[in-house]
Amino acid sequence: MDNFDVVIIGSGIGGLCCGSLLASRGKKVLICESHSQPGGVAHTFTRNGYKFESGPSLWNGLESISNTSPLGQILYLLDEQIRSKEI
Repeated sequence: MDNFDVVIIGSGIGGLCCGSLLASRGKKVLICESHSQPGGVAHTFTRNGYKFESGPSLWNGLESISNTSPLGQILYLLDEQIRSKEI
């Protein structure tokens, strides 16, 4: 653990956002997760052959820093974008 500046327990939205911001500022970050995949409550599920994305940003959007989505605000600060298409 001496090789990292920060160790984050949990790879939910909070842990991933925190880790991303710290890494963008030059910190060496380790994110630990007990489950088989990262994301916390942000995950996918399938119903009747259709795949759905779930999680906080589903309801709030990701378009700009002016939105109420914490993930949208972090993506803005990191100068990252997620492509999406209207249905």
